[in-house]
Amino acid sequence: MPFVRLAACCAALVIVGACGAESRPRPAAAPTATPDPSGLRFVKPPLVTFHAGDDSVSITARLNRGLRHNLGHPGEVADTPVVLDVPTAEHDYLVGMDRDPVRPTCYRETVGVDTPLVDGQPIEVSLVLDEQRRVTTTATLRELADGESIRPERELGCPNREPGLPSVHRCDDDAPGLYSIWMVSARGTSCRRAAAVMRAAERDAPSGGDCYEDLCLRGQEYRGYRCRAALSGEAYWDIVCSRGEAEVRGNAAD
Repeated sequence: MPFVRLAACCAALVIVGACGAESRPRPAAAPTATPDPSGLRFVKPPLVTFHAGDDSVSITARLNRGLRHNLGHPGEVADTPVVLDVPTAEHDYLVGMDRDPVRPTCYRETVGVDTPLVDGQPIEVSLVLDEQRRVTTTATLRELADGESIRPERELGCPNREPGLPSVHRCDDDAPGLYSIWMVSARGTSCRRAAAVMRAAERDAPSGGDCYEDLCLRGQEYRGYRCRAALSGEAYWDIVCSRGEAEVRGNAAD
């Protein structure tokens, strides 16, 4: 599941570089930022971390708002996944960039790199929105010790709400069945309600080849919430059910 699947080894489901001891906050790099004409921008320089011997970096970024499309692979425009990019990056487009559902303006992606990694070295980070648009800033490469992890909610100040919307809280329940749906978060409602909605969707979930892309959840209503699903990995789906400002999110795997 987004973020959760990347950090499943931790008891607390947070964005991590590696499970273990927390890291000490470091002074942020002085940003040299290029915002998007829409106003989308980095709030602080992203965290760009690696471990000794790695040929990849983990990029965690806080934006001033969430991207406009957060079902399946996040994007600013429909059907165009956004990526977090650094020089020489090699992207895994099947996994792509993740959004933390409980910290809805913070995103993370791990990318391979074909360049030496040096602790403390400045590095350009871009949020690539499409072929013509990107938001760029300067961050600092940071080597993590064995067992060291990052805390984006502390170091980047990742909030538990988007501007103008109710707060989001994490849910931990499941709806066992054909697709093994489990709850991730609830906004403007309770986890109990989230579980009831997801279980209703699971009971009605059809099967078949024509349902692979979206589980055939295409806006049907369950307990007053309209539900949609989209692939976010191999046989792995995001599920979002909404009613006004209230929203419940889950994941499913086959």
